[in-house]
Amino acid sequence: MVLNASHLGLSLGAEKRTIFREVSCVLGESETGLLLGRSGSGKTAFGMAICGLLPLWAGRFELWGATELFGRAVEQGGCDRDTGIILENPYTQLSGLKNTVRGELAFPLECRGVGRTEMRRIVEETAESLGIHSLLERRVRTLSGGELQRALIACALVTRPRFLFLDRPLTEIDNAFRREVLRLVRTHAREVRGGALMAEDPWLVPEESFEAIVRIGPEEETDEYTPPPLARSDSRTERKAPSGDLLRVENVRFAYPGGNEILREVSFSIGRGDIAFISGPNGAGKTTLARILAGILSPSRGEISLEGRPYRSMTRREIASRVGFALQNAGLHLSRSTVSEELALAAAWGFPAGNLADILGLDRLLGAHPLELAQAERKRLAVALAAGGSRDAVILDEPAQYQDAEGFRMLVDAISSLAGKGMAVLLISHDPRLRDAFPEAGEISLGDKPIS
Repeated sequence: MVLNASHLGLSLGAEKRTIFREVSCVLGESETGLLLGRSGSGKTAFGMAICGLLPLWAGRFELWGATELFGRAVEQGGCDRDTGIILENPYTQLSGLKNTVRGELAFPLECRGVGRTEMRRIVEETAESLGIHSLLERRVRTLSGGELQRALIACALVTRPRFLFLDRPLTEIDNAFRREVLRLVRTHAREVRGGALMAEDPWLVPEESFEAIVRIGPEEETDEYTPPPLARSDSRTERKAPSGDLLRVENVRFAYPGGNEILREVSFSIGRGDIAFISGPNGAGKTTLARILAGILSPSRGEISLEGRPYRSMTRREIASRVGFALQNAGLHLSRSTVSEELALAAAWGFPAGNLADILGLDRLLGAHPLELAQAERKRLAVALAAGGSRDAVILDEPAQYQDAEGFRMLVDAISSLAGKGMAVLLISHDPRLRDAFPEAGEISLGDKPIS
């Protein structure tokens, strides 16, 4: 037996707020399990509990029930060399001590005293299996979300843990590689004679890929999107390139200093009220293009204009006042003590969220600290902050990430409202639900080359 969790329950804080109760999970040797539950149901907390990491994640807590890994009782706060974890938010899992992807992969091995020759071999083989060999010398801070997610999966696998908990590892990975990640996890569990439990959205994985299904809380509403995309053919709705006179991009090229060219001859235009997807595999330059459109980066070559006015004649402040950008890492938007203060600060700067706050369900969260919100709630708050005011266009980078059925409906309503008010909406998303929600949206394709 790999994992035997029986009737687990957890409460947090002095008020003993119940997070989950009566959750059980059994995994045998070489088995993988799927952990399901709505946003905020306690999937992350359950994973931390069975790995013995609650003291690192929570303050005051009370845990009841019993958990055994490989026949040993799990002790909270212990450090089990047989256990590995991939966190829900990939941006919080970087060591902060290494500059390159190679350094991040080597760091866990360094901590275990692995020799340099053996370390180099393991790093190379693991990177090859995740399709990130070409990223080994890249600085981790320049990676796209999908590239970073692959790198962190590699970091978790590099020490070959016998039990692995993966918290939403597929949300930023392109559809073509999701099936490969599932295969790698299953192969790893079999090779180490261990097991793995993955918390993931049901529309990203076919449940028949797992030996065990564990649910926390009421069953998720899945009638909005079935069947899971990995169980379907790879056919996609044919989409046309957008065309309009609001935002025009002509022959844009971009390369980071000392790096290869990421964007080559990108051209498109989009009009008021239009919705379009910026598409492409991990590493194609989607987020880089978004940063250029938001005025954060300047193109190496090419021209961008907003209602006929060239970007080069505008300050970054002017561009930001007209083009909003909801970052992939929603935490970078947050700086105040409550959601209400975040919205008030945006309004003071001239970007009031207006009815977006109600549409996105933020009216129920006004007194909450932004960093205590569930990841899905943070993402919706970032959308409200980026799209508020009288902006002409907004770019939403993975806005559907972490959203359950209710959160997803709120997001779709918000996007429809923004377009209905004449705002151009550019979407970067690997979530198939979002593409299906807007079948008439245009597409700006950045190519189909693989990450490596």
